[in-house]
Amino acid sequence: MRTEAKVFGVISLFLLSATGVYFWWTGAGAAAHPEYSGTLTLGLSGVMSLLCAGYCWLVARRMPPRPEDRPDAQVADGAGTVGFFAPGGYWPVGIAVSVAVGAVGIAVGQWWLLVVATIAALFTTAGLLFEFYAGTPESR
Repeated sequence: MRTEAKVFGVISLFLLSATGVYFWWTGAGAAAHPEYSGTLTLGLSGVMSLLCAGYCWLVARRMPPRPEDRPDAQVADGAGTVGFFAPGGYWPVGIAVSVAVGAVGIAVGQWWLLVVATIAALFTTAGLLFEFYAGTPESR
């Protein structure tokens, strides 16, 4: 996590310095007043990146250095199980279709279609939630 903290730190440093340059650059023109929406967007992006860097740094303090964080590590040090990943499934497609049908129901004023889509969205969301308990499609 130390590597990620450094990457996010560099990104936040760049964004915050670009905020200052952007604020100065847009205010130096003939209008003589800076453009605030871009300045705010760059500044908030820099702050959010700084939050990510701080989180990664705090997590890195609590765990031993990973192979990515050690300069003397070999490629073989990173071998083995990477982590736990969710099983593959088609529930997100069902959620997207039911939300799209609900949006069409709102657009054309067919409220019964919105009710049907809401029920379908609840069903597919429950399917996505309980997907971990059903196993992978290959094991069924």
